[in-house]
Amino acid sequence: MRMILVLALFAFSMNGFAHALENADEMARNVTVEFLKAFKENNTDAAMKISSVPFYVKNADLFKERADLEKHLREEFQKNAGKLSGLTHEFKDVHSFESIKDQISEDKEKVFQVLKDGDRVPVVQVKVGDKTMDVAFAVAIRQGKAMVVGVAKIADR
Repeated sequence: MRMILVLALFAFSMNGFAHALENADEMARNVTVEFLKAFKENNTDAAMKISSVPFYVKNADLFKERADLEKHLREEFQKNAGKLSGLTHEFKDVHSFESIKDQISEDKEKVFQVLKDGDRVPVVQVKVGDKTMDVAFAVAIRQGKAMVVGVAKIADR
């Protein structure tokens, strides 16, 4: 009888664990879509509500202060204002950070400052006009909430 109870508890906990992993992936997808929407609409305030520091941008300094991140996002969004009405995206994959961290070579120290085991890295194919690129988002999952903590263009197509 005890063995049945132990097995039942184990099965229940594994089911909960699998659900938590799926939930983290879904949270990462959702916050990534919100960030892309904010970018498309040139809405820095919306992006800031779902972003956290430190914030990684490929080939840039790590943004450690919210005011610096907001300034950077405002400049980037402004630079692209009016050019993104046709922006579309498609998720290619959502990786757990722990499954890809050994493959990271560029800006490794910075990436490790923003992501921890349990976090997610959605890879999205973004199209604007005739340009297509793959973009990786760094999404921190903390206390049941997903926040964008980085972005990196990883390939032009």
